[in-house]
Amino acid sequence: MTLESWSMGISRPVMEIYPYAWAFFIPFILIATFTMLNLFIGIIVNTMQSLGENDAEKAQAAQALEHQRERDELHAKLDAIHAELQQLKARN
Repeated sequence: MTLESWSMGISRPVMEIYPYAWAFFIPFILIATFTMLNLFIGIIVNTMQSLGENDAEKAQAAQALEHQRERDELHAKLDAIHAELQQLKARN
């Protein structure tokens, strides 16, 4: 599976006895290599997705704080307008 010394250590001695053993070794090596590559790519993609989700959550939290701050400012302005209106009503 690691492709190290498969030729000399394993496949050639077996192929001397069984000439069609290549029909087993080649698909095995290809499938094992594809599987390992697929695992590494899966780990990388999963990590990138997790980082993207974390960034999205941070952005959403920052946006929520900004909205809360804007709401607080609007409430303060409305309270000031309400107080001025009460003063005007009291004068008349």
